[in-house]
Formats: sequence, C-alpha cells, structure tokens
Amino acid sequence: VHVNGGLRYNYTKVGNTDYLVGTSGHTGDAGGSHYFGRANPTLGLTLTPNQNVSIYGSYSESSRAPTAMELGCADPAYPCLLPNAMASDPPLKQVVAKTYDFGARGNLTDSIKWNASIYHAINHNDIQFIHSGSPTNSSMGYFSNVGRTKRDGLDLGLSANLDKLKLSGSYGYIRATYDSSFDLTGASNSSGDDPGDEDSKITVNKGNYIPGIPKHQLKLRAQYDLLPSWSVGANLIAFSSRYMHGNENNQHEANSDACSAHEEEVPCGKGKTGGYVIVNLDTQYKVASGWQVFAKAINIFDKDYESTGRLGMSHFGSTGIWDPDTTGTRLVSPGAPRAAWIGVRYEFGGAPEAK
Repeated sequence: VHVNGGLRYNYTKVGNTDYLVGTSGHTGDAGGSHYFGRANPTLGLTLTPNQNVSIYGSYSESSRAPTAMELGCADPAYPCLLPNAMASDPPLKQVVAKTYDFGARGNLTDSIKWNASIYHAINHNDIQFIHSGSPTNSSMGYFSNVGRTKRDGLDLGLSANLDKLKLSGSYGYIRATYDSSFDLTGASNSSGDDPGDEDSKITVNKGNYIPGIPKHQLKLRAQYDLLPSWSVGANLIAFSSRYMHGNENNQHEANSDACSAHEEEVPCGKGKTGGYVIVNLDTQYKVASGWQVFAKAINIFDKDYESTGRLGMSHFGSTGIWDPDTTGTRLVSPGAPRAAWIGVRYEFGGAPEAK
C-alpha cells in the first residue's frame, strides 16, 4: 500500500500596459494588473496485492490564471480580433480543475501488459471565447468565464512483446460537456433565434457536448524487427466525429430553411466534422552507435479529413461571388495530406553497447 500527497501553491501576476489609450480611434483599455493565487492539493493511493496487478486512485486540483490575451480581450463592449489584437481587460476568474482518477494495470503474461482507467474532471470558471456577432467580421469576440465544463472518460490499453514483434493498442472514450448554461451569438447556427442575423443568439445548456473533442479515439501500433538493427512499423489512428465551434448547443441542422440569410439560396453544411482513420508507416536502421537512418510516411492512403472547424461567414456564395451576408458556412482546417520523410538521427548518451 502506497499513499502520497502534495500541495502546490500557484501565484501569478499578469500585467498589461495599453500604450494606445487616448489615441485617435482607440476604444477600450487593455491595460491593468491582475493577481491570482491558489493552493492545489493532490492525494493518491496505490494497492499492489501481487506482482501482476496494481490498483490506484487519485484526486488532484490544478489551476491556471487567465492569459494576457484573455484578460486583454474580456469586454463584450469592445470585442477584439484574435490572435493579434487586444481591446479591454476587465477581470476574469482563474480556471480550477478538480479531477478524480481510478484505474488498474498489470501483466496477463510475461509478455502481455494491460491497463484500464476512468476519470472525472470538472473545470470551474472555464474560459470560452464568445463571438460578438460583429456584422463586419465574424472572428471578433471576447473571453468570458462561462461556469463549469465536465469531462468523463475511459482509457484502455494492451501491449505485447512477442520476440521480434511488438504490438500495442489503446482506446479512449471521453464525454466532454458543458455543466452550466449560457448564451452565445450564433449567426451561422440554424437553431438561433434569428438565423443569419449578426445578433442571433443560441443557448448552450447543461449536457451539450463541447466542440472540437471527439468521443472515441483508437490507436494501434505494430513493429517488427527484420534484423537486430532494422525495424519496420505501422500505426493506425482513428477519431470519431466532433461538433464544430458555433454549434455549442449541438442543434444546428444542415440545409435547414433557417440556415441562410439569403432566403435559402445558400445551403449550410452539417455542424460536425466527420470521423477519420489514418495509417502511417515508419522504419529505422541502426548504422552505428547512436546513429540511425529513418524513414516515415503519414496518411499513406491520402485520406481527406478535417481536424477541426466552426460555423461562420465565408463572404463568398456558392458561385464564388463576394457577398458580405453569407452565413452558415463550414470553415474547416484540412488534415495533413500524404507525405514522407527520410532522415538521420543521432542520440546522445546512453549506456555503451555490449561487445
């Protein structure tokens, strides 16, 4: 039986100086000094009934102070264009995370290991970027404390070392939801109170899923030693779909009549990015002590996928003609295409090789 505990005190000062106060055309005041302090405890318990099983549980707290950018862009009356502008810095509360973690790990055989864990985490006073609904730029907004967000998850893992073959796999499930209700502007969300209008609002309710976080992820890895100095490997990475930013209430409907500000002329896309599976390959060859030649290829099937995205305004219609009122557009970040590298690596230090 092992028990451990700790206490960490965090103290942070964030000071902004606004040299533009009083100059022509400048609004708001991004200057100010802010102080944050908090003691964060941790407590852990580990039980090892035998050499093949270990059971553990822990509780921990952590905190972070708002950044200079978050403090410098926290006034709804003076929204800013991130990441290169500040407007005004009313105080924000620091984010406090409280996490419970329980799990077990062990050996099925001498060559096969396993692990499993569950966790429950709540962020208090979480900070979100609130879109201001600017009629001239949909990227403008401000940071605000929105209450609590919650993450419940499960992690499973299995690995095997079978002579020349090494196998490993892991699965993760996470239920990331808002634990408080609040309003956001949602001009491009079909469920808003006035879709297409820059002042349209959506209501995020307790239990809605947080955008940008997939519920499921799977990782598989295989590596085979062709020679003592030469190995080849492959890994598969799979992620499920995730809600897009701008669809925090999870109620946006693709091609809804309410989607467009153009009397249904411009259909809007779905409020999620799709799931995807990526396969990567790699090989390493030890040419001398500390020296390796390696090659790797990612996304070998050249899968088209989206890593993240949000609903917004493109300002271009389906014909490519400029239109300042185009809403309901899916703005996405494309995933990396197929690519390959060849290189040389040298590792310093380490025990000398046996003769």
